[in-house]
Amino acid sequence: MTITTDRTATAVKNPRELVSNGLFDRIVNRVRDEYTYVARFYAEAMVEQMLAFLAATAEYDPANPPEGVVLDDGEWNQLTPSKEIDPALHAFLDLTADYRAVCAKLTGGEFIDHVPVTNASITQGRSNALTVRAMRHFGWPVDDRFWEVGTSCCSDVCHGNLTHL
Repeated sequence: MTITTDRTATAVKNPRELVSNGLFDRIVNRVRDEYTYVARFYAEAMVEQMLAFLAATAEYDPANPPEGVVLDDGEWNQLTPSKEIDPALHAFLDLTADYRAVCAKLTGGEFIDHVPVTNASITQGRSNALTVRAMRHFGWPVDDRFWEVGTSCCSDVCHGNLTHL
């Protein structure tokens, strides 16, 4: 496993601390029971990356992105989950009350919606690169296995963009 961060002077945050152990296990079990057949350790890594992604999304403002995060081409500035962590996000969304409570905790009361969208930034992998940069900027771990260069979630019919409502 390769976990990297651009912030070497700052400790990398632990995404498991965002939810209780019980909720973490429920999400992992839901990933494995309802979405994809993978080994438990892999499902746990998926959920960790999904939680880090969700936390980075809560911290990120696409209208005013942090310097050095946005790719300098004036294109799409939204964060999107990778194909590899999208099943974990859907598994968490199924636990609606818990998902809503975690969103409120991360955002100060807002819900983070999972909005269907497909565009060139998603299909060409640009959104993945932006998401990884934002996660690293905010100190969240990035497991490169889940963010390989390529398309973001569901590139043909994406449910990718998370927005604050």
